[in-house]
Amino acid sequence: MRKIHVIFAAIFFVITLPLVVLLYQAYSQLEIGTNSLYQGHAMFVANTLNQQIAKDLAIEDKRSYSEYGFIRTVQVIGGEENTLSELVDYPITSQYEGLVGHFQLAPDNSLRTPFLPEGRFGEILLEQISPAERTKREEVRFRINNILNELGVRNEGIGAIAQPRDSVETVIDRLYKHDLKLTGKKKKGSRSERTNRFEQTSEKEAFAFNAESANFDTLDVLPEYARTQEVEIEPFQAVFNKNYIVFHRNVRRGSELFVQGFVVDLRTYLSSLVKNETQFYPLEKDLVLAFSTENIDLLRFGTSNATTQILSVPLLPPLNNISLSMYMKKSENFNSSGILLFLGFVVLFVLAAGLIAVYRLTQSEVSLAKKRQDFISAVSHELKTPLTAIKVSAELLQQYDSKMSEDKRLQKYSQIARESDRLTRLIQNVLNLSKLDGNRWVANIKKDRPKAVLDDFVTMYTKNIEDHGFELTVSCDTEVDSVQLMMDRDAVMQILTNLVDNSLKFSVKADYKMIVIELRMAVDHVYLAVRDYGPGIPQSEMKKVFQEFYRVENEMTRTTQGTGIGLSMVKKLCALSNMRIEIENANPGLRTKIHFPPLSI
Repeated sequence: MRKIHVIFAAIFFVITLPLVVLLYQAYSQLEIGTNSLYQGHAMFVANTLNQQIAKDLAIEDKRSYSEYGFIRTVQVIGGEENTLSELVDYPITSQYEGLVGHFQLAPDNSLRTPFLPEGRFGEILLEQISPAERTKREEVRFRINNILNELGVRNEGIGAIAQPRDSVETVIDRLYKHDLKLTGKKKKGSRSERTNRFEQTSEKEAFAFNAESANFDTLDVLPEYARTQEVEIEPFQAVFNKNYIVFHRNVRRGSELFVQGFVVDLRTYLSSLVKNETQFYPLEKDLVLAFSTENIDLLRFGTSNATTQILSVPLLPPLNNISLSMYMKKSENFNSSGILLFLGFVVLFVLAAGLIAVYRLTQSEVSLAKKRQDFISAVSHELKTPLTAIKVSAELLQQYDSKMSEDKRLQKYSQIARESDRLTRLIQNVLNLSKLDGNRWVANIKKDRPKAVLDDFVTMYTKNIEDHGFELTVSCDTEVDSVQLMMDRDAVMQILTNLVDNSLKFSVKADYKMIVIELRMAVDHVYLAVRDYGPGIPQSEMKKVFQEFYRVENEMTRTTQGTGIGLSMVKKLCALSNMRIEIENANPGLRTKIHFPPLSI
């Protein structure tokens, strides 16, 4: 058997190893191609999102500082006129989805909003707004104030951010050189530098910007101190938490510093950025998009079973502290790699199953051949023993018949008859097994009394049991006496004969030499039980004893007679007669139960 193991293992590995290498190489190439496809698409998505951020921010960057007041001055034909800011409308509208509102922090850090004017002139304007709408505007202002306090956005004044001021000529020269540099060396996808810009205000615009903080009832007459001013506007910066983003910029107006900006709902805005990407591109169904910082996961789109990161890039300033990461998840549909792996595993499975099937068949045939060889040896031994006893007894009778006593002569005759019966039973067992294996056993099932069959067996077999030095005990429930069942009488007799023979053989060294046969009534059926007081059967061997030619003991070291076909034939006879066999250790001894068909049949 060891040689067979080695041969089949070698065949399996010789076939499997090249196949596994081939599958691995093909899978690797497909994975590389798939990953490249996803990485290229992820870069496209990231660039699209950054372009949308830049487009949205460009609108706010170009917005004049004066629009953050309730009143602003615009150029018209023939001069200037005062008008309402674009930001005064309510409900608030913007290109930013999730916009909470715009704000301005004055030099004294007081909060102003373009949709809720202050001062004497502001009170005049507020009289034109209904109380209900004014309440809603105040609620938005209160919300913005809380968000600014939560994120620490304050106007610390000029001194807090003091730095050398460049002249207008210097700034223009720097911007001009920067543009030349980008024209000559700009790389595809590079980010342009964000720089300060300047606005030159008129006297009327300067006065209108201060109208809310001054106690003027009208804007028709300019005060004496109104004058033109240069206003420097820095690029937007951003601070955020898990709920909000505050975009803010510093505005220097002479010696005064204003902080202007707007607040957006983080989740709503980031969701709007990826909305089109996750709805209209088929590849997104296998991508997971996540916005995060170094320590915080802000927002995730897609299922959570993605494990392979294919891209992680920061967003454009001022959101460059937020990273956009993309992960690839396993597709629910079969892709090329999946199909390849599936086919590979199918081939390996079929190969392994085929080799295992051939191996088991070979092992079974080898084992069966060995069992048949053991069976022939056992049958030869079983036949030789009674034949030898019969021959010896016959020779003794032939030579010394006249000199033998009557008792001695009867003993020899009895031995010849006993061994002849034993030989007959052995040959009958072999013939019956041959019929069962060849499907030539004809079951003669008819209605009969189990008690009558048991009585006939006891009458026929008691003497043989006593000749082996055993005592037979029969126990029967009274309610079984008149019960009739559909059974094969010959099969039951053969089963009882085999079971009792087994008990006699394996209990020969038992301290208590008794065979017990019981006929019992269960809930819905009747069963026969044969019990001895021998060594029993190890639990690990319980299922094996029904195999043909199987013996618990090794053929070379066995101490009991037998051919290993008894229980195998009993199980086959039970199956043909609609009965069921059950064995259990009785401690001591073995109990074998034969369950007849249910009484209702």
